[in-house]
Amino acid sequence: MEGLLFPTLMGLVVGGSGIGLGGIVAFSLGKYFERISGIILANAAGVIFGLLAFELLPESIEIGGLIATGMGIIVGIFLIIRLEHFFHKVVIITNNPQKSMFIRSGILLAIGVAIHNLPVGFAMGSGLVNNGEMGMDLAIAMLLHNFPEGFAITLPLALSGLKPVSIPITAGIVALPAALGSFLGSSLGSINSTLLALLFGIAIGTIFSVTWHEILGHAIKNTRKVHLIPSVLTGLILGILFIRLIE
Repeated sequence: MEGLLFPTLMGLVVGGSGIGLGGIVAFSLGKYFERISGIILANAAGVIFGLLAFELLPESIEIGGLIATGMGIIVGIFLIIRLEHFFHKVVIITNNPQKSMFIRSGILLAIGVAIHNLPVGFAMGSGLVNNGEMGMDLAIAMLLHNFPEGFAITLPLALSGLKPVSIPITAGIVALPAALGSFLGSSLGSINSTLLALLFGIAIGTIFSVTWHEILGHAIKNTRKVHLIPSVLTGLILGILFIRLIE
């Protein structure tokens, strides 16, 4: 049981701290939300894409092969696409239509992130047991990924007039699936390298899909093209530099 405690706590801490930090930044920016949120998220998307393309993807292919990784990526992307179609049917009604839109957007993002954190946490738990270095890489990727997602989730909630107390509540809800997934992944013990690559592929696919549709999608809508591309490229370079620093 003690061997399962560290991966479980890691999933809880990583899953919750990234969301919490992003939420704190979102609330602290106040009236400047709409003015700079797009640029911040564009940079974050670049960092995430850099980590996926130059760190997690090559390591997953090295461990279990291109086919298993590719299949996992396809499954992860497909799951997120189906979930997004379902979530967009959810309607929240309040006395203020604009407030309803903001709350709905924040809740949909939170649910999406919570669900995709389950396989990511599962892969991270498996990695921490079977390949500590790759497990830590995925934990770092989850932390960085959850920071902009925390910002994206909290931004509409803040604009709807909710209080900052929503930050720890949201962080806790999103962190629980990551902790559960990490516990389940680490409890399996030794795992076939092909299956491990498949799990990492699913994690990569979910992270990529959510980043592409939610994080970068928000940035595209709220940032001029002259600022968007340089911001994404800056984040990509920062991601590559970060990879070099942790190697």
